[in-house]
Amino acid sequence: MDRIDALRLFCSVAELGSFTKAADREAMTPGAASKQITALEQRLQARLFERTTRSVRLTDAGAALLDRVQPWLDEYDAMEEGVASARLAPAGVLRVTAPVDFGARRLIPIIADFMTEWPKVDVRLSMADRMVDLVNEGFDVGVRIGNLPDSALIARRLAPACMSCVASPAYVERNGMPHHPDDLARHDMIIDRNKPSPQLLKFEREGEEVEVRVNGRLSLNGAVAAVSAAKAGLGVACSPRWAAVDALERGEVIDVLADWSPEHRFLWAVFPSNRYMTHRVRAFVDYLAGRFDGVV
Repeated sequence: MDRIDALRLFCSVAELGSFTKAADREAMTPGAASKQITALEQRLQARLFERTTRSVRLTDAGAALLDRVQPWLDEYDAMEEGVASARLAPAGVLRVTAPVDFGARRLIPIIADFMTEWPKVDVRLSMADRMVDLVNEGFDVGVRIGNLPDSALIARRLAPACMSCVASPAYVERNGMPHHPDDLARHDMIIDRNKPSPQLLKFEREGEEVEVRVNGRLSLNGAVAAVSAAKAGLGVACSPRWAAVDALERGEVIDVLADWSPEHRFLWAVFPSNRYMTHRVRAFVDYLAGRFDGVV
């Protein structure tokens, strides 16, 4: 086993906390894995793991080595895959994170088509509405909606994510149709806590810009849930168009302030700023860009 393979084995043991599991991943026996780690420790003149019959954990020296080696191995693998990508199809595990509602409604069908086109790629999709740390949590690609904070990540804008204000016909009949964004201050708004400023809405019409602070008896987290609450007559929801389009087509909600445009956001693909992008990441981001060629 060469030194790169030995370091890769070391990282596997550190990640899995087990020589047996790491040996299985690297296609060797546990005894051979233990010998390779011992040889690595002798070469470095440092003990890398504390071993007991029940656990394997890193020493301080091992933790320091892992911090330096893992990013280097990731870049080496990306470089190697980049060199081969001109002649090989995308392959391997692709770790993706996305918002819950958008992932379930819009992203999974696209991932299904992507996996059909590239059968050697396995996708690990994690859906969460929090701001996921791609680097520290080990994700290859994040799909995000909104205004991105400054970071070391690379971002590719995929499409505008239009917003709409909607309410049920019954709600509008009871409370009247708003004619200006300022009217929303007197309505029950469904407050979506997933937004960065859920009670401050911005609108634009023919160059005129308006900000209005709103309130409501119901607050929740999630675009689809907000539209469901609007369908139930609980107030006005200002949600992404993709979350409301089915209810609009069925007449369960109607557009409110249709001649005003709520502040639009954008759909992004973000990924760590490694020098070399793996072939599967590049293929997936390009695929997303092709499928979201227009307004979300």
